[in-house]
Amino acid sequence: MFYYLIKDEVSGNWWTTHVRNFRKDIAIGYWPKELFDIIGHSVDMVGVTGVVQASPSGISPPMGNGHLPTKNEDESARVKHLLTVNSKFKIKERDINELVKLLDSNKCYGLRDGKKRFILIESNLFTYGGPGGTSC
Repeated sequence: MFYYLIKDEVSGNWWTTHVRNFRKDIAIGYWPKELFDIIGHSVDMVGVTGVVQASPSGISPPMGNGHLPTKNEDESARVKHLLTVNSKFKIKERDINELVKLLDSNKCYGLRDGKKRFILIESNLFTYGGPGGTSC
C-alpha cells in the first residue's frame, strides 16, 4: 500500500492518504493545523512509530503482527520505500542512514533496517514488531 502525508493548502490541515493506482485515493485521517503550529509549509523530518504500553498487570501487548523481525521481511510488520515529497512535488528517497532508530526493549520487540529491491530500484526497508509479554 502507498500512503502520502500531505498538507491541504486550502485548510492547512495535514492528511494521510491511501494512494490507489487507477482508483480514487482514500483520505484516511488528518491532523488539524492547530496541532502543528511549528510546521510552516513543509517538514524536514517524518516519524514512523509503534508504541505499546504494559497493562496494570505488567503484560505488554504484541506490536506489529506479533513476530520479531528476521531477514525475511514478510515475517513481521514493515515499512519500505519511504519517500518524501517537497512543495514542488519532487520526490526524494530517505537515506537509511538518516533514520533514527529507538527501541526501548529488545527482549520483547525488535527493529531491523536495511535495503531491499523495490520494483527496479534498491530502497530502504525497516521491519519491526514482537510478541510482547512480561518484564518488557
